[in-house]
Amino acid sequence: MKKTLICLSYYKPNISGVTVYAEILAKILKKRGSKVSVLCSRAEGYEGESNEDGIRIIRSWVMFRMGKGLVMPFFVWDSYKEVKRNDLINCHLPQLESFIVAVWAKILRKKLIITHHCEFGFDGTISNRLISILSFPFHMISYMLADRIVSYTKDYASKSIFLRMFSKKIEFILPPVLVEKEDRKKMEELGRKIGLLEGEKVVLYVGRIAWEKGLNFLIEAVEMISKKRKVRLVLVGPYEGILGDKSILSLSKMIERNKKNICLYGAMKHEELVNIYKISDCLVLPSTNNLETFGIVQAEAMLCGCPVVASDLPGVRMPVKMTGLGEISKIGESKDLAKKIEIVLREKYPSNKFEEAKKLFALSVFEDKYVKLFSEE
Repeated sequence: MKKTLICLSYYKPNISGVTVYAEILAKILKKRGSKVSVLCSRAEGYEGESNEDGIRIIRSWVMFRMGKGLVMPFFVWDSYKEVKRNDLINCHLPQLESFIVAVWAKILRKKLIITHHCEFGFDGTISNRLISILSFPFHMISYMLADRIVSYTKDYASKSIFLRMFSKKIEFILPPVLVEKEDRKKMEELGRKIGLLEGEKVVLYVGRIAWEKGLNFLIEAVEMISKKRKVRLVLVGPYEGILGDKSILSLSKMIERNKKNICLYGAMKHEELVNIYKISDCLVLPSTNNLETFGIVQAEAMLCGCPVVASDLPGVRMPVKMTGLGEISKIGESKDLAKKIEIVLREKYPSNKFEEAKKLFALSVFEDKYVKLFSEE
């Protein structure tokens, strides 16, 4: 295997689907014999360079942040050095600085593969619209210079601003799904921690507390359901110090109003998610924006025997469509979301569907496809 450089804006200790994806990929490549480096922004309290599990991590110094945006004065030099010393460059977008890496890759004649996770649409908050306008030309350069582009699904790619322009470069690879073994004692502890009562159904959300996640509609939906049956909504994911997002401030009143039925759990280590999936009756992904492209948590939940309700967004609806393990709800409609959650809570899904999902989302499939792509000349 070649020496590989993985580039992304935020790496550990940041918690996000992109971070988990990049970490899993880095470990797979290392296992397959590649020397792997990760170039990212420097998190507070971290050194500029470290070695974690045999993976070299270079964190470029951040002068200051503007929301999720970063100002890294030495990134041009850091990226030049790292592109030069590696054979294959893999950028994870969105990342405004990726165009610098892409230019170095072309100048130094290195293979450039871009993994497309999502893109900024021209809607949502004012800051999101501004980011979209400003970042568009820089991301466009990256896609133009890429040798290959990895996308999750054709469903999302067909609606993507960028991917539609570069369809001949695309390789479709479902994201990596890694689920640890459950722990019965921890499952019982979680039940007590979330205040689970006898006969209560658990509706779960896993992800950042962010504006594009549609959590206001989910809270309203659970409020409706709670009038008919015992239900507890558990919100798992970071909600304090979210870069460029203060959604928790607007959601706090709704959560307080429904505190008997809602547990704001906070961040949970990825390896411990299996235990919350196992005690949940339905995972909900009510996203409202194309910043969500698939929702790996859906596949994780399915592998743990938990069915799903997902928004009818390109890409996001695919796990349910591919497996039949759940329902698809209208975007931003609380009543329809409540209706679909009710259906899932009543439905008994056959065990063979969950077994088929395990084959569909097998980590070995992701591994084989990526290794094959990275090995191409």
